[in-house]
Amino acid sequence: MAVFVAGADDGEEDETPDAGKDVESKSLPSDVAASTVAKIIDTSRIYGDLYRTLQLSPQFSAMQRDLLGLGKIVSDIQKAIPSSVTAYVAGLRSMDQLAGRQRLQYLQATTALSDAIVGSRTLAAWRMSLQIENVMGEIVKGPAFTMPTPWASESFRKALGGTVHRQVYMTDWLAQIDTGRGLLSEASSRPLSEYREYVGGLGDNPTRFELDSSLHTGLGVNGLLGADALSSPTVLDDAELEVEVADRVEDLLTPQQAGRLDAFEDLRRVMTGVDAKVVEMLEGGWHVVREAPPAAAEMAAQCAVEAIDRAIRAAAPDSEVEQWLPTSGRPKKEWHSESGRLTRSVRIRYIMRGYKDEAKMTCTVADNLIALQMQTTSRAQAIKHASAGDLQLARCLLSTAEHILTMLFVVERN
Repeated sequence: MAVFVAGADDGEEDETPDAGKDVESKSLPSDVAASTVAKIIDTSRIYGDLYRTLQLSPQFSAMQRDLLGLGKIVSDIQKAIPSSVTAYVAGLRSMDQLAGRQRLQYLQATTALSDAIVGSRTLAAWRMSLQIENVMGEIVKGPAFTMPTPWASESFRKALGGTVHRQVYMTDWLAQIDTGRGLLSEASSRPLSEYREYVGGLGDNPTRFELDSSLHTGLGVNGLLGADALSSPTVLDDAELEVEVADRVEDLLTPQQAGRLDAFEDLRRVMTGVDAKVVEMLEGGWHVVREAPPAAAEMAAQCAVEAIDRAIRAAAPDSEVEQWLPTSGRPKKEWHSESGRLTRSVRIRYIMRGYKDEAKMTCTVADNLIALQMQTTSRAQAIKHASAGDLQLARCLLSTAEHILTMLFVVERN
């Protein structure tokens, strides 16, 4: 399999954008107040421990404390729920600059706290991305890449690091501008959470299969993040915001596209033996992006989903899957849809049988690609021209579909 090289982006740090100055105050819904208070207590302990540790450092002067406002951060979290989502984000970023990237426990706690705040999916997506980057940063410095192996190349290391780094950069920016507007939904937050759990369980010396799975899942999740943000009602109702989000998605996807052609050749070769029309569907989707007709996203989304459906039907025919299901351990409620057909989920699990965690992750990414495709189709009638957001949404959905297919058919499982 060709190594996916993410263009010139080498995963090194970019400058993190500043938090917005216009702050919209948000109150916490009463039905989650009790659980939130408990999370704040737990989080404040970690904040307090970190703060005390930092105070002992000779490099951490009183002036630095005042500039970062760390004392106030600890005090505010111990006393009450933050009244401003943006101020909360800015406070977390200040702590990240000193300790967050090296403290997985701290990131986990602040993610849990973010889950209970208005606009939580966007905030939580940012924290989850930081957790993934934290773990992946240790992996690419560990035995998997320090021991001499033919596949553990520098380009592969940069592809892994760059994929996660761009994910962090995108979610960081979305968290700043969200202020409770709900720019991300479950369509991206659920796959991101699944991806975080997978990466977090890899251990110090993952196999090539696990790292290939991490790379292509990460690239697929990046596509879902971009598509989800561009599908937000807030973005669709604001032409200026749509252009701004589309520009950020361009930054997210363009480095991935640099290595796409080599990876696509692997996919083309394998699909010839499964269903040759799968490649035709994908190429048709990219033709739509180039031609930019009205409702380009709807047309590209249909190509993406049809490519996946054709591939899994060919690789997991009804007769074989029906014979496998009684011994598969899958609950019967998952076997068939309401129409009586085998579900995508069981076909994918049949193709990836023996690889439970990777199959679950792939199913989650595929399910949410389908959800975004349905969402795109439902609004297509209102689109009179292909906007920048519409075209970037099409790119996101096609890119995610290709990485799902790569996970299913190209990544070597030995």
